[in-house]
Amino acid sequence: MGTRVASGMRITRSKTMIDLRQIDLNLLLAFDAIYAQRSITRAAEVMCLSQPAMSNALSRLRSLSGDRLFIKSHRGVTPTMVAHRLADHVRNALDSLREGLREIPSAHEHNPVLRISCPDYLQPQLLKALIDEQQNHWHVRYYQTRRRDAFDELASGKLDILVDIDQPLQRHTMLRKLLLPVDHYVFAYGQALDAPPLTLEAYLAIPQIQVSSRRDGLSPVDLKLGVTARRRTIAVSLQSSFAARVIADQHPFGLTLPSRVADALGLQQAPLPFEQPLELQLALYVEAKYRFERSREQALRLLLGLFEGSATCGAIARHA
Repeated sequence: MGTRVASGMRITRSKTMIDLRQIDLNLLLAFDAIYAQRSITRAAEVMCLSQPAMSNALSRLRSLSGDRLFIKSHRGVTPTMVAHRLADHVRNALDSLREGLREIPSAHEHNPVLRISCPDYLQPQLLKALIDEQQNHWHVRYYQTRRRDAFDELASGKLDILVDIDQPLQRHTMLRKLLLPVDHYVFAYGQALDAPPLTLEAYLAIPQIQVSSRRDGLSPVDLKLGVTARRRTIAVSLQSSFAARVIADQHPFGLTLPSRVADALGLQQAPLPFEQPLELQLALYVEAKYRFERSREQALRLLLGLFEGSATCGAIARHA
């Protein structure tokens, strides 16, 4: 409303627009990260900043907007109404800028580094597919990240692609999850074992090799058996599926593995003596804004084609 003065004239208050020259682009990135993560600490990790630096960015944003933007809560921070109204505009502006940068030839990466975390048995097939792609020259780096750290590494840009079991993203709203074809567990064995077990009792009695990247993690098979107070006979635990392959040819040990893993290792396989098949759902995870990086987007499409079993890569897709 205006303000009346003695002469009867009306003076109208106008809304003053924020001068864009006062805005540091990094502040918009900080706002986007805080809004997505609902936490100053997690936003700082995503932006690869210290928490004091992120708090300082929020302080500058508050000064520019004249609003608190985010209010402390027991789970982190809660956006104000102003922050909610601003969020889509900021996200769209950043996405538009990224799309524009794609059109600049000099902005394209040459020999980009592609950092992938996946089970070791997938590495040869994925690497071959990336090397065979003539149009790109990726520097591929494989490593096994700890499961509890994997999503944070994706969000912060330390990791590009993650292949792991299907799990909820929860607070990681800046990540995308792409489900891969469902697999099922089988009993796998090498040359040292004459025949697979035909009954559940025989299956539980045969010494087995446990393959897991985690130090003391239980497989879905162990969890299923535990419901009825049953346990497998574990002879040795390994982190490398390729080492397990060598041992299986030298000792009469069995393995309980996803079918595609057994196939990739060249092991013989038989159905588990369970009433119902035990399925395994894998997923491919990437950062939600991954699409603006053309070279990595091409790598993503290529890997998805392998997992989905394209006509030209059907044999490789069985090892997903």
